Amino acid sequence: MKKIKHINIILFSLFLGTMLCSCSSSIKVDIRGKLSDNAASEVYLVVEDTQIDTLAHATVRADNTFHLRGEVAEPRTAFICDDNGNALAMFLTEEADLQLKPQLPSGYLVEGGPINDKYNLILKRISALAEQAINIDFAEETAQEEYESLTFKHHDAIATAISDNLDNIIGVELFLSHEVRGMTAEDMRVRFGQFSPQMQGLKVMQEFEKYISIFEKIEIGKDFLDAEVENLSGETLRLSDVCGKGKWVLIDFWATWCEPCLNQMPLLKALYERYALQGFEVLAISLDKEVGRWKAFVAQNGLLWYNVIDTESEQSAAKTYGLQSIPSSFLISPEGKIVARDLSAEALAHELEHIFGAKNHAGEGE
Repeated sequence: MKKIKHINIILFSLFLGTMLCSCSSSIKVDIRGKLSDNAASEVYLVVEDTQIDTLAHATVRADNTFHLRGEVAEPRTAFICDDNGNALAMFLTEEADLQLKPQLPSGYLVEGGPINDKYNLILKRISALAEQAINIDFAEETAQEEYESLTFKHHDAIATAISDNLDNIIGVELFLSHEVRGMTAEDMRVRFGQFSPQMQGLKVMQEFEKYISIFEKIEIGKDFLDAEVENLSGETLRLSDVCGKGKWVLIDFWATWCEPCLNQMPLLKALYERYALQGFEVLAISLDKEVGRWKAFVAQNGLLWYNVIDTESEQSAAKTYGLQSIPSSFLISPEGKIVARDLSAEALAHELEHIFGAKNHAGEGE
């Protein structure tokens, strides 16, 4: 079984799944495609549950074409990956003649079945709204108003698409990968109850229902949850050894193979250097399986905060916090309260400036 190493990143949730018809029917996946010249020698059909699983693989022919066939017991989200472990495309499994095609300006798109074609149209609409918001010129007087309007339209487009697809996988996938962000536990329960019994019965939905119970304990305003980790020396520590001791603490879940995690590292290091003496601490919890690689990365990059790695115990940090994807973070107050979660490095910078003030900037360059 081929191990795929990068599939957990780029915002892919651990709890994605698919559903087209009865949960009792397996789905035969049949997908053909053509890659860019010499992009890969083999491709893999990969699904993700509690672990990454490769269902099928195919050799890429001399003309860069391939034909993948596989079968899933329950409809779900799947990925086509190359032999370097990179995810080329995500799609929803369905029994149709699917095609992997280039998507301009880069990447690939799976189409050819009613479920994927409909889902692609929805993603195109919501992505266009998100891009408009990103490209706003905030030097303009009406920028903030325009941003808020586009944000509302983006959320509304997702919510409407889910409401229109409560009896099929499109609604499930959009709910689990998009709408749950920013929801309270109560909001999650209400939306979960709106899905058809068949959708609620999906394995990923059953797992998510369990997650809601965990999420209730880690909402903003709640006390941080204690858990076990190990330091660089292999000693067992607890989060309570750092959190709730009078400092602002960022609990940061990451891994050396997580590109978005690494992209945030330079700014996080700069923020730590700026605010550490004022009472800011970072508790970086690695999810790496290769301990040697983790230790080498910490040493090579001069990471001076608390560096720990998650354990395999029932009290592991990932299990305690119901982790779905990384990067994932929690900002803990000096009293041990959760005050923010999943902050980007830029958002964290604004939060810390608000907490500690801008006095650090006054002396810069003197």
